[in-house]
Amino acid sequence: MKEKIAKLIDVKTIVTFALVGAVIGFTATDRIDPEKLASMATMAVSFFFAVKLKDQK
Repeated sequence: MKEKIAKLIDVKTIVTFALVGAVIGFTATDRIDPEKLASMATMAVSFFFAVKLKDQK
């Protein structure tokens, strides 16, 4: 269990979650147009899951 948590807490995971959180936060408060951050968040999440799937093989 500790190994899974340790693997979860790495740089790409933190960046991905921070970017998704920023999109949610800025969209909820109407500070920025969600279209501007949505593409970056989509790329980051796609990269995150692609790397996770590659590591599992």
